[in-house]
Amino acid sequence: MGKVAEVGERIALLRKHRQLTQHGLAALANVSYSLLTKVESGSRPASEGFVAACARALGVDISVLLGNSAPEASQDERLGKMLGRVRTQLDLYDLAPDETITPRPLPVLREAVRVANVVGQAARYESMAPVLPGLYAELHAAANTWTGTDRADAWGLLAEAYRCAHTVGIAAGYPDLSLIALNRMDWAARQAGDRAPALRAAREYLRITAYLRRHDYETGWRLNNAGRTHLEGTDPKTPGALIASGQLNLGAAVLSARTGDASRARDYLNEAERYAHQTGEDLETFWFGFGPTNVAVHRVITMIELGDYSHAIHLGEFILFPRGWLPTRIGHHHFDLARAYQRLNLPEQALRHLQIARQVAPGQARRHPLVRGVVLDLLQTSRHPSESLTRYAAWISL
Repeated sequence: MGKVAEVGERIALLRKHRQLTQHGLAALANVSYSLLTKVESGSRPASEGFVAACARALGVDISVLLGNSAPEASQDERLGKMLGRVRTQLDLYDLAPDETITPRPLPVLREAVRVANVVGQAARYESMAPVLPGLYAELHAAANTWTGTDRADAWGLLAEAYRCAHTVGIAAGYPDLSLIALNRMDWAARQAGDRAPALRAAREYLRITAYLRRHDYETGWRLNNAGRTHLEGTDPKTPGALIASGQLNLGAAVLSARTGDASRARDYLNEAERYAHQTGEDLETFWFGFGPTNVAVHRVITMIELGDYSHAIHLGEFILFPRGWLPTRIGHHHFDLARAYQRLNLPEQALRHLQIARQVAPGQARRHPLVRGVVLDLLQTSRHPSESLTRYAAWISL
């Protein structure tokens, strides 16, 4: 959090600018009038949930109240500061809920979690990160104070929200943040009622992606098996079970391809396709974008991993993405095609796909290690790098 007095001063300044009384802002933000007066005077610190509520009521970004929007700071510097607050909330998961927070109704919280994931999947990490600490505090309060099915739903939403910290941790180069977030995701998922099995299986898939980056395939297989164990006893009516099962098969296909087993990779892709026929295109369940398109995208990935670059390009160039498909998945597809073209010594086509990835999800392309690897290879194999390639390299700070 920002300094106690400074946060209170900013709230008071914006409140007066909006011509609101303290009673008026307290009512709009659904916070205690007494607490508001103490925060504004600097005699009481503002919690994450309190700041988030005031920011919503005042119609400003949370970073404005916290003073983290200095224009002279780079995007990554600002993001690093924001993630410090996210870490704090992840660390305080086992404390009693913040008594100053009155959670919003369940449909409103469900939409808030959906929006956070939409923003994250668009690689707009600087917009997502400031929202997470307050959202975590609010969902934590709801999960600990509500009863019945609402309580289980709140735990499920908290698990989905923790996934957002994994998303930004992986993208921004903070693997430790990703690890903590996925641990918290499983902790919340265990208490999510009938959504628990699939949420926990989805978490195992996300862990697999981290170990794929480390080339630790043995651990990847252990996690894949753990995910399947979570789904034992479920059926197609179990919320999210088909999606989690299908995605685990896609993970297994990539693991098989990484270890050179083309036959097993094909079998897992075919099994994933069977699930995709049942689910259709499902963008939002666990934010995997699971469905026939994602299976096709993974066919391209496995071909590239197996060294079959020409066939990967032939298939990948003709994939049509459904309207509204996840920008980060589209961006990653173009990373993969750029890698295939680079391996075939076709630098212009490789750069073309890197440029498309930049247009689709710039926050992802600028940070992703796959992009950096392809650009570095293009620079090293070119006697006279083009101006476009040089600019791209400068853009990713290479």
